[in-house]
Amino acid sequence: MNYLTQLKIAILDSGTGAGGARDRNNRIAVFAFAILPGLSPNFNSFILYVSVVWAAYCLVTGRFPLNLWKSDRAVAICMTIYPLVMIASIFINPPYSEVGDWIFRLLPFFSIWLILPRMRQSPDGRLVPLFILGAGIGMIVTFLMSLLQIIFLMERAEAGTSNAALLGIIGLLFGGVALLNVQSPKSVEQRIAILGYAAGLGCVLLSGTRSAWLAIPVHLVILLWYFRKHSFHLSLRSLAITGSLLFAGLIALGSGQIIHRIHALQENMASLERSQDEITSLSARVALYKGALAAISKDPLTGYGPQNRMPSVLAELPENIRPQLPYSHVHNGFLTAGIDAGVVGIAALSLLLLTPLIAAWKKEPGPGKDLSMAIALLLVSSYVITGSFGIMFNQKALDPIFAYMVALICADRGSTRFAPVVHS
Repeated sequence: MNYLTQLKIAILDSGTGAGGARDRNNRIAVFAFAILPGLSPNFNSFILYVSVVWAAYCLVTGRFPLNLWKSDRAVAICMTIYPLVMIASIFINPPYSEVGDWIFRLLPFFSIWLILPRMRQSPDGRLVPLFILGAGIGMIVTFLMSLLQIIFLMERAEAGTSNAALLGIIGLLFGGVALLNVQSPKSVEQRIAILGYAAGLGCVLLSGTRSAWLAIPVHLVILLWYFRKHSFHLSLRSLAITGSLLFAGLIALGSGQIIHRIHALQENMASLERSQDEITSLSARVALYKGALAAISKDPLTGYGPQNRMPSVLAELPENIRPQLPYSHVHNGFLTAGIDAGVVGIAALSLLLLTPLIAAWKKEPGPGKDLSMAIALLLVSSYVITGSFGIMFNQKALDPIFAYMVALICADRGSTRFAPVVHS
């Protein structure tokens, strides 16, 4: 029986009874969620909301219990504080424009209360390997789409995200997660892991997302920490040869984009020194940071509400450059939270970013805890590093990904040993 047939059985086999059907639905949802971010992030939101509605129905009808452990409740409360703070800031700071839209954007952070009990309908250790495998497959397909875009003369690859920076973040995160499957005893899954990681890095390079480039060394440290603690079945010689060839190929493929983005940064820095009136990518960020810090210093306690975010920042900047800054955020997640809800917003954001680490740390000791910690570190570092120079939250793709992955990290106890998706 070939691997694809076995994989189809591993994902779609419903087992027996209602419990088997719920487990199958979980497997399909988790696997699809891992594949889709670089291809069509809107489907990630769709999967999240469908999972929430389905879980709410099952809980109300008593099909399964609200199975939340003490550690789960701590994580869920920490995650819920952020949207509650932001909703409060909306109503504290008039005018109340587009209130419904802003609240709807925050709904993914409440989802853990419902989708975590749903995930618990699957046995320990079943969903995370599926997610890791799906991340590898998704990155390979996403990279091929990105490569076609570059071939057809797009300046920066976007794949299916419609945003080059978003592709960079997704490639960084899901490529790193994909490499964790090197520990699988199945040779096919090992190859997918290596190719998925290389494809993720390829997406990062072709997207030209410089903030994501900065996170690559951090991810390498996290991955080395994990693999030093857990042996994998791939020979070091084979890994070294394969890795060297892929690395050389990526550098050759992405060298044009790398050189172009470095030159652009140098030109931006030179223009920053020449004139304050010439707006470039770098000077725009500097102006936004200055305006945000000035606005926060005037109202550090309650902020201005997300609906008043950019008007409050632009009010602190010279009138002649305001029309040249058509942004919805200040390209720094912490400053954005400070504008929205003051120092309380920054504290709530920091607590939100800690939730994956809390979820992993609270697990039972064992190999599952180490795997969850590796995923949590990859997740948090991706958002913090890229979000310090761009968007972090309040984004229709990044918010569902973060919320869903935190729930996935919580789902297993931690003592469960890693198992391949296909066993036989």
